Amino acid sequence: MAVYGVLLPLVFDDVFDYSFDGELNIGQMVLVSFGKEELVGVIYKIGKTAKIDDKKIKPIKMVFDLPPISDELFSFIEKVAQYNLAPKGMVLKMVLGQTSNQLPKQKVQLYSLKIKNENLDGIRISSGRKAVFDFFNDRTEAEKDVILKETGVSENVLNAMIKSGFLDKREILVNEEAIEQIVNLSNKVELTDEQEKAAQNLVVKVDNGFSATLLDGITGSGKTEVYFEAVARALELSKQVLVLVPEISLTTQWLKRFEKRFGVIPLIWHSEVPLKEKAKTWKAIINGKAKVVVGARSSLFLPYSNLGIIVVDESHDHSFKQESLVNYQGRDMAVLRAHLERIPIVLSTATPDLETIVNVEEGKYDIVKLRKRFAKAVLPEIKIIDIKKDKPEKGTWGVSFITPTLVDELKNNLKKGEQSMLFLNRRGYAPLMICRDCGHRIQCPHCTAWLAEHRISGELICHHCGFRMFTPKRCPDCASEDGLTACGPGVERIAEEVKNRFPDARVEILSSDITTNYKEISNVIKKTQDREVDILIGTQILAKGHNFPDLTLVGVIDADLGLMGSDLRSSEQTFQLLSQVAGRAGRGEKKGLVYLQTLYPDNLVLDAVIKHDRDSFVDIEKNARLLLKMPPYGKLAAIIVSSTNCEAAETTAYMLGKCAPRMENIMTLGPAPAQLHLLRGRYRYRLLLKTAKNVNIQEVLKKWLSMVKVKSNVRIDVDINPYSFM
Repeated sequence: MAVYGVLLPLVFDDVFDYSFDGELNIGQMVLVSFGKEELVGVIYKIGKTAKIDDKKIKPIKMVFDLPPISDELFSFIEKVAQYNLAPKGMVLKMVLGQTSNQLPKQKVQLYSLKIKNENLDGIRISSGRKAVFDFFNDRTEAEKDVILKETGVSENVLNAMIKSGFLDKREILVNEEAIEQIVNLSNKVELTDEQEKAAQNLVVKVDNGFSATLLDGITGSGKTEVYFEAVARALELSKQVLVLVPEISLTTQWLKRFEKRFGVIPLIWHSEVPLKEKAKTWKAIINGKAKVVVGARSSLFLPYSNLGIIVVDESHDHSFKQESLVNYQGRDMAVLRAHLERIPIVLSTATPDLETIVNVEEGKYDIVKLRKRFAKAVLPEIKIIDIKKDKPEKGTWGVSFITPTLVDELKNNLKKGEQSMLFLNRRGYAPLMICRDCGHRIQCPHCTAWLAEHRISGELICHHCGFRMFTPKRCPDCASEDGLTACGPGVERIAEEVKNRFPDARVEILSSDITTNYKEISNVIKKTQDREVDILIGTQILAKGHNFPDLTLVGVIDADLGLMGSDLRSSEQTFQLLSQVAGRAGRGEKKGLVYLQTLYPDNLVLDAVIKHDRDSFVDIEKNARLLLKMPPYGKLAAIIVSSTNCEAAETTAYMLGKCAPRMENIMTLGPAPAQLHLLRGRYRYRLLLKTAKNVNIQEVLKKWLSMVKVKSNVRIDVDINPYSFM
């Protein structure tokens, strides 16, 4: 009887010893007992790893008939864990996914929230039930074992919630075999000379091991068709292809372009893919039947058997940064995986982030440029509207948020039969409700945040934890019946004004809380493409590479959102977002026009946007970061201390502050209460560690964290190179 060290998808770096009567190899997947559960793990070491009585070593229950995890993927798991100071078991969890991925054909019970918009206000919700509601904030359905494990509730809680009508349960058959993808490589697309040159540059790299290349092309320059040529070369070599996209940008528009080029729809991986389809896709990937996978950041961790190229589309996008379970930057980890797999990676964007630009300047990345829009399209003209001088005028609907100049342009565009887009990066009807009589603001009970009004659903919603309640008819504090007032605009409020001003216009809203799934998003995009929409109003979903040839006018309702933030990357993100939104105008033969409504017309970021002058903006941003020795010219890490007990979190944070490292090239800030002090029922304190670029920040952190004994009711999260400072 041999003993093997098994790595399990749990919050551990350690492996656990199990016995098996037979020979097993590193990387093989096995089923084992762990406490009262059965878990899928991976053979990590051969031989005994702990001082334990042989009689206490449990046997391996099942060995799966699946290819073993490759050496490259094992190395990736270890390096991701090491760089991000995350347990190896949690990185493995991202590789294995749900248990049903590995198990043979079987029946699985799936649970989902029966009524997503359930009014919880006034209903007594136990902490167990609240944990289940929070669990479903970012997913549509899950297996029972996963819910129980991640929430810590008992099965009785789930049964009671089904009885109460909160939860729904259904049974499905999972792990049907996926059909092998057959691609068609005979379809050729005519490229411009500039595109052809860029494409050949990328194609050559597919045959030559690891390389990282920035595909830097202005909006509408045809970057997708260029990297499709490199994809085609990888497929010619019978390699697998991974295209990473920001989650909300994956629509039928992109998929149809891919299908037209390669004769097959790629396998899709993101949070809304049903578990049954995920199980089929996971098996198809490890068995080599999946040729092309397109997905959100989590698809990077899938067990590809023969990966040939990785493309990161819209590589600047901040949604590639994960800030839960394992904190990691998907773009950077994609470069790491490409390096370990010895394959090329292409970073495609019109607005590269400063880290990528510096990597190009330092010779770590290659660069391929596209400086012309496809066909006869030209860059749009961008103009500033100073709201202080060109003030919005009230109408029968009440307060206005659209300036007279922009109203006139919308009117002209409707007369010409051309399409318009209005952008506001704020969901809902209004970001805040306040009582004019007593000043009361309605706050989330679980977060330090105001509840936003969503008039379409008739609810107040927390955009941080998902708590929702029906909009009250009277003030909860003073009982005033006419005091509650919506403050500020969201996209719903802009849509209300537009419909009042232009009752005959066909108006659609594109926002993640209204168009809640890919089908609905794709539907609105298709209607816009088919000229069934006159005015499209939405949030940052609008910035994600959509191509509407008849859209000639873009209006940004509040160009100042993000400009005044204390976030390290707020200026960069604002420049990227405004440039991308502006880039939706004039992508056909008709010239585009863009208006930015602002209170700060002289702002340097806006000046760079209207001049299409990325270089001057990058120079300003570089100098600011260089002066402060901030990434990419220094290193930064955040420590987030949290607990349901405020005193416990505060005590631990101040103990960490007392033993913070003090030496040359190292600076610590904090502790201080996080800007969102209460988040999802947990009190949070933050500390920041700032070091010179040549310092091993992970080693400094490990030594620092080892100096404090942390109580079981306190959690410490580490975020290397943080993007959020909330």
